Amino acid sequence: MLGVVEVRIIVVQRILYCGPLDDFDEQTDQLMDALMDLHDITDPDIAVSLTEGIIDVSMIVEVDAFDEAANKSRSAVRSAIHAIGGWTPGWDGQVREAKVLTDAC
Repeated sequence: MLGVVEVRIIVVQRILYCGPLDDFDEQTDQLMDALMDLHDITDPDIAVSLTEGIIDVSMIVEVDAFDEAANKSRSAVRSAIHAIGGWTPGWDGQVREAKVLTDAC
């Protein structure tokens, strides 16, 4: 019997930082460290606009179905935000892009 094959999907989310931009650079460093500590994602990365308070977070997730990728990545980002003392009431995260990764043979 064949097992369930997980799909590797890269997901990019956009986050708008709502705090004062004075310490935004430090907060993004802390967020990246928190993402690196998560064990359920691969290759996290961030791109930041320090003047606009925008963070694009990318990561690879392994899921059973494509539809699960957004939920898993949102959960990971939310966990990282909470780990650095941030809050996310009512936040659902905006997934900008998700695509299936294929392994070259």
